[in-house]
Amino acid sequence: GAPAGISPADARRMRSVRWLCYHPEHGPDALVCANMLLRRFLLSQAGEDADASDRDLHAPKVFVEEILPKDLIAVAVDQCRREGEEGAVPGPISPSLVQNLEAEFLSIRSYLEAHTKYVQFLDAIAKTSPCHKSSRLVDGSRPRHEVEIADKMERNAFRQKKMGLCKIIVDFASRASDALTAVVTFAGGWLVDVNSNLTDEEIDSEEAIARSEELEAIRSTFVPRAVLMLEEVLDKTAMWLEQIAYDTLAQFEGASKDMLLTLYGSFDETYRSNDDSTTDLLVTSRAAPGYWHKKALSLASVVANDANGLHETFDSREMEGFLKLMAEHAYKLNRCTNSQNFFDY
Repeated sequence: GAPAGISPADARRMRSVRWLCYHPEHGPDALVCANMLLRRFLLSQAGEDADASDRDLHAPKVFVEEILPKDLIAVAVDQCRREGEEGAVPGPISPSLVQNLEAEFLSIRSYLEAHTKYVQFLDAIAKTSPCHKSSRLVDGSRPRHEVEIADKMERNAFRQKKMGLCKIIVDFASRASDALTAVVTFAGGWLVDVNSNLTDEEIDSEEAIARSEELEAIRSTFVPRAVLMLEEVLDKTAMWLEQIAYDTLAQFEGASKDMLLTLYGSFDETYRSNDDSTTDLLVTSRAAPGYWHKKALSLASVVANDANGLHETFDSREMEGFLKLMAEHAYKLNRCTNSQNFFDY
């Protein structure tokens, strides 16, 4: 039967590609067919009517993770190399073309992996509240030194709890943002052919033209989507961490600045507690909102970099929306890194 959540027709297509993988001499053809099916899956989920988290990309993920052999690329490349050796019968796929097919497969696989981590991040941040109530007791009848000791213990307990919450979100956010960054900075450009040394037939054939058009359609949908997913991860993480700060400041007032600086220092390996580097810590600590706003702002140069081939995939409306987001991050970064304002929420 078909894997869970996969239509019988898609399951048949997946299995037909899997059959090609049983004999190494069919390796290059298997890679061609695997890419064709992956493009089909992506194009079917390129509609405007759902947001990024609703488009679960279930079918292509099952195909890559459960159906295709892990050595698909290695076998295809090796077979092309053998066919290119002197005295061998040349195969239908040249080493130059197989390079492009390899880059195509790795591009799509990197997007699918990043999407999975993005969905896991959204799930974690929805389930993890940044706020919790301090159990500090106000008891006027106890001696002052007892109250001070109890307060200190409660501040430590509160900070430890916040540290645990931050670690959960920072870990999920780091995994998602690293994976999405790998997509938008993919070597040579995401889903861009890396080798132009092709024969006329490899460029002008009906299949080549159809493939080229499909790649262009996928890029124009999925590149802006990947950039906006990455911005969303960075922004939501920063906003969640701001709630950590609000919650601490609201409950501990005068003591909260030291509590937050200690918390931030524990997420920055370079920090020393006797450093006079409060402002640095507000952008270098992964538990500080400013760190994530700064990362978000750096997306502007990633998109502008011609080597990544990103900005030409945005239409004017998408670019306008993206630039507006960058302006908002510049404002938020300024707000979160001004130590006088930050600790006076």
